[in-house]
Parts: sequence; C-alpha cells; structure tokens
Amino acid sequence: MGTPKTISCETVVNTVRQWPPDKRVVLVQDILNTLTSDTTPPRPRCKTLERALGLLATSQPAPSDAEVKQWLDERRMETLVRLVG
Repeated sequence: MGTPKTISCETVVNTVRQWPPDKRVVLVQDILNTLTSDTTPPRPRCKTLERALGLLATSQPAPSDAEVKQWLDERRMETLVRLVG
C-alpha cells in the first residue's frame, strides 16, 4: 500500500467493506482511540456539592417540623379541593 497521502478515503472504505463486521468494529474503535489524544484536555473537576450547598444557603433559619407539616397539609387540601371541585 502507498502512503496515507496517496490512498483515497473511498479506497479505504471499499476495502474495509469487504471485511467481516467484527473486524470493522475493531478498526472503528482503533480509529476513535487515536482521537482521544487529540481532544481537548478534560475540564478540571469542580466541587459540585459545595456549589449546590451554596445555592441552597440562606440567611433564614430552616423551617420547623411543624411548619413543614402545615405546608404539606395545606398542599394536600389544595389538591383535594381541586379534585373535588
């Protein structure tokens, strides 16, 4: 075979079409593996948990269990009224 500059893509594809499917899959994987070194480096990992906790931070105190129970009861009543009414 000649150098890569003298072989057309069409020639390669026509040759590979004659191969069994498992051999073609291996070739595709090998070609994709050559791209991993050419891609941009991965972004640095961010501290997702710290960011999420920061988004949830507030200057107000957390609601009490009684308040949460009241909110849930109110929501259930709204749903019930909507269904009945």
